[in-house]
Amino acid sequence: MPADRSNAPTSATSGVLTAAILSGAVIIAAIGTFLPDLIGMEGTPALVLRLVFYAVAAIDVAIAFWLRARLRNAQRDQGGARRQSGPVERQ
Repeated sequence: MPADRSNAPTSATSGVLTAAILSGAVIIAAIGTFLPDLIGMEGTPALVLRLVFYAVAAIDVAIAFWLRARLRNAQRDQGGARRQSGPVERQ
């Protein structure tokens, strides 16, 4: 009989995934900071471009924490179901 393996995420999975998404958000914010100067934009268009990149980075951070909460909730629910199961009764 094959081993009973669960598809529930581990706590390491949520931490690694959150760190990866947050580091991506930092990179997006850095690109938004330096890109207008690199391409020679000035004034209002440069400000708007920076704000768009910062908004995308902020949305990315929100998604990271939302996903982390969902993964931890799924892990907790799966762990509780595993602990509450008892022996199988056959008739």
